[in-house]
Amino acid sequence: MRRWVVLAFLLVACSQTTGSPVAGATASPAQSAATPIPDLPLTNVDLSCRLPVIDSSNSGIDPPLFAGGFVTFPAAALAPDSAGGVRLGSNGDLTTEASPTLHNDRSALRGTPFYDRAQRRWVPASPSQSTPDGAFYAYATWDPSTPSRARVHIVNVGTATEKVFDVAVPDNAMGFTVADFDSQGVYLLANAFEQLPSGVWLMDATSGALRELVQVTFVEAVRGGYAWAARIDPRDPSPPQLRRSGTSSNSVVRVDLVTGAKTTWFYRPGLQVDTIGFDSRSRPIIQVSHPDGSGRSETWLVNDPGGDGSSLIYAGGLFIWEPQADGDRLWFGGGTSFRGTTGIYLYTQTHGLQKVFAFTQGKPDHVITPVGFCA
Repeated sequence: MRRWVVLAFLLVACSQTTGSPVAGATASPAQSAATPIPDLPLTNVDLSCRLPVIDSSNSGIDPPLFAGGFVTFPAAALAPDSAGGVRLGSNGDLTTEASPTLHNDRSALRGTPFYDRAQRRWVPASPSQSTPDGAFYAYATWDPSTPSRARVHIVNVGTATEKVFDVAVPDNAMGFTVADFDSQGVYLLANAFEQLPSGVWLMDATSGALRELVQVTFVEAVRGGYAWAARIDPRDPSPPQLRRSGTSSNSVVRVDLVTGAKTTWFYRPGLQVDTIGFDSRSRPIIQVSHPDGSGRSETWLVNDPGGDGSSLIYAGGLFIWEPQADGDRLWFGGGTSFRGTTGIYLYTQTHGLQKVFAFTQGKPDHVITPVGFCA
């Protein structure tokens, strides 16, 4: 099941607090936010590098569903890459325009394709579905006519060849999603209808042998030996209720994949809490929003359980999504609406969140997202 990008209205923080460390991540929105603003001013940054980005479209297969390019700094100029197209076929097959052709299934993609700098290729999978060296990625497919089986595809990026394993699907699951891929193997989550996946399995990438690691519900991500799960904390007298399908959650719990030990990492009573990514040290980036759709929300970089010393990345009138870790920097796609007003935002501890590129070439249904390191 596809993991949809979290896009939320946020509250504006006072300029003295935006991006600075905050002791205790349980402060109320009223304490950290003021009047919403439409956008941040465009800032010229003192960087000399090229940032890979994806122009994403919902307009079908022409132009490509995803078009890769590079934003060069300090000029903040976008240059499309002729080899960066990823098209969507009528059967849901995602394919690269560059040869040799790489494949994925649209339903198996978690987030956005990325630029594999080590292999110098645009890859139709997310970084979490790829090995750290970028040499391989994995995706899972499932046919409802044979619900007891799924197929896990291991793709060699250099040769565009696949190795496919048939694996057993747990009862009542809707196939698997690839959540992570490291030296231990491929981490799989069991899909559920209109909810986050449950359970974590590890598949050996050489033999296809499958074993269950932990049985935990509502898994948002797997990273560095842990599962990050959405939870309703029982201490909350009025937990959030989503207006549409999805998983209500007022907290994030980290689950050790070896011992099964659970640690509540972040809790905000009455509000919707979602893990949207990680920094380079595998610290979670968490978005807090009001489930009533009022647009009040915050984004935090959380250092440790309880949130002591955490950093408020932003609270304001923006959507920010798909964080891309890059050393001590975090890049975000973002904007003031879903349609045609997106750009690239850079977060650092020193300067907070800055708008560093305005995407003015997009059509109404396009957004732009950072998808790699700026080098």
